[in-house]
Amino acid sequence: MVQLITIFILFFTLFANPILGAEKPYKRSSVVKAYRTCMKEKNFAQARQVLTDAMREHPEAAADAQMYRYKMDAIDALIGLENRKIYLNAKPDTVSFFNYMYELYVTGLQCDSVEQMALKAREAEGKKAVQKFRNGVGQTLMPYRKNVLNAGKYYYTKKTYADAFRFFNMYVQTKSAEVFQDSKGGSLLSDPDDVVDVSVLSVLSAYASSNYSGVITYLSESLKDDGFRPQMLEIGVKTYAALTDTIQAVQLLEQGFEAYPEVEYFYVTLVKYYNEKGQYEQALQKVQRMTTLYPQQRDYWYVAGTELVLLDRYDDALQSFQQCIDIKADDAEAWASVGSIYLHQAHVAYESFNLPKSNPAYTKQRNAITQLYRQACNAFEQSRKFDEDNTSLWLEGLREVYFKLNRGKSLKGLEKYK
Repeated sequence: MVQLITIFILFFTLFANPILGAEKPYKRSSVVKAYRTCMKEKNFAQARQVLTDAMREHPEAAADAQMYRYKMDAIDALIGLENRKIYLNAKPDTVSFFNYMYELYVTGLQCDSVEQMALKAREAEGKKAVQKFRNGVGQTLMPYRKNVLNAGKYYYTKKTYADAFRFFNMYVQTKSAEVFQDSKGGSLLSDPDDVVDVSVLSVLSAYASSNYSGVITYLSESLKDDGFRPQMLEIGVKTYAALTDTIQAVQLLEQGFEAYPEVEYFYVTLVKYYNEKGQYEQALQKVQRMTTLYPQQRDYWYVAGTELVLLDRYDDALQSFQQCIDIKADDAEAWASVGSIYLHQAHVAYESFNLPKSNPAYTKQRNAITQLYRQACNAFEQSRKFDEDNTSLWLEGLREVYFKLNRGKSLKGLEKYK
């Protein structure tokens, strides 16, 4: 019994292995016959599938330019069916219509690529190489140029940005495709001069779909559009930042700030960047340009004052904060900053004050320190006057100056504040 089982297993292994391990051999004539039968029966979708399967499963088919040409004909027929529905208004499938066109372009380019590889191989062998498909491929693709662009715009308006970029990219990239060139390399296309316009749409679509490599591909061309250039620069900055390419991001920021100082994004982002790097002098240069261009804008003077404090240029900072007050007399924040500077200067003066009372300069220096505290006191009181609820601006400063100036009653009056 055991012998019978062993023999059965042996025979099963011998016969089963070839069956299970065998791959269906590629027979070109069978594939072509199946394709032609489907085309004759107007089953274009199945005809396309026959070729797709053959090229996926068999390297021989994938290296056969004729197979791609056949597939183009099947897809072109499918486009014709959708086109007819649109013409008859018989529930056309717009998405399928556009996607078939995209696939037609992809297949056409594949057909040309495969043919060129085969021709080079023949030339390397010393054989005659003759173009067979290139011209026909171009002629098949040519009528859909405008449709490819319109597909991109369709998806863009639908906010399907990844698909929009796919079509815009195909449209621009194929402008220079060899299938659209004559024997002398001249273009056969009648496309308008729209590379810059479509590049702008490509950048917008790519950025909206987080396709940063797509943004970079079209950024340079899109910057030629004067109307959209500030927006393109901003997108470029954000793209390089997302790619952690700080050098490129800062270069674009500098370009944007130089050309468009009125665009807050460039100014604000640059100042923030330089401050985070501790490069306060560079930040100050940007702010000072803004105070020159817009001398009545209080915020620029305030930021300038802050940068000057960071650079320990306190007298210059006082002038900037005073400009804020000149523009807006009730500027509690600027008053508080003035108070803080005078208080800091009083601290510095006190720490270096080591004269004995017998020294004739003692009283003069002592009075100078007291005057600094008085100036600080006045500034903090003004800040309190104009924004009493915001105690973070003035409360601690007033407590200190009241104490230093021996104003006990005023100091006690601060106890109600927390």
